Amino acid sequence: MRFAPLLAAAVLVLAAIGASHAQHAPRRALVKLAVLTHPTHDFPASLEHAIAEGLRDELQVEVQTLPRRPLPEAAYYAPRRRYRADVLLDRLRPLQAGEPETTKVLGFTAADISTSARGRFDWGVFGLGDLGGRAAVLSTFRLRRNARDDAHFTFRVVTTAVHEVGHTLGLEHCTEPRCVMNDAHGSIATVDGSDGHLGPVCRARVDRSAPLR
Repeated sequence: MRFAPLLAAAVLVLAAIGASHAQHAPRRALVKLAVLTHPTHDFPASLEHAIAEGLRDELQVEVQTLPRRPLPEAAYYAPRRRYRADVLLDRLRPLQAGEPETTKVLGFTAADISTSARGRFDWGVFGLGDLGGRAAVLSTFRLRRNARDDAHFTFRVVTTAVHEVGHTLGLEHCTEPRCVMNDAHGSIATVDGSDGHLGPVCRARVDRSAPLR
């Protein structure tokens, strides 16, 4: 019998806080982000905490945690033994039904995920996010490969979380040096080359689009 890994989620509320780069940022609308965890390979609480803190610090948010839930069997792609990220997004979007349009959902899992990209039906990815939409998902599966240590692995995961949530806030891939929104092009070297922060242009775009409350 195959055990279905679990997707984990947390709820994120967009609000200005006292991060050093956001002292004068506009107060933002509340945004909930669901973060789901993994049953057979329990997602470390320390990593969940790091993701929450990274999102708060870089995107000025509060994070609340929702109950853990399993990855849907419908998303499983048996030929490659991984999960389709686009199907996961379809299952994540309803989690904020009835919430304001500013509500976002981030799902993350230790299982491998993929999508159709670069001329291939099943392209393994670090994450996937709706551009200007409601949902994003990331996987730690590929981010762990050849990580120097736990700190390096955690940096990769948090950087990817900020990147994918950035897409839901309307940020496209950019070419600013070391910006967290650079396109990875399937290479972990791009993630490692980031400084983990939004570049000036992406920062300005987020601040301009942030709804006042």
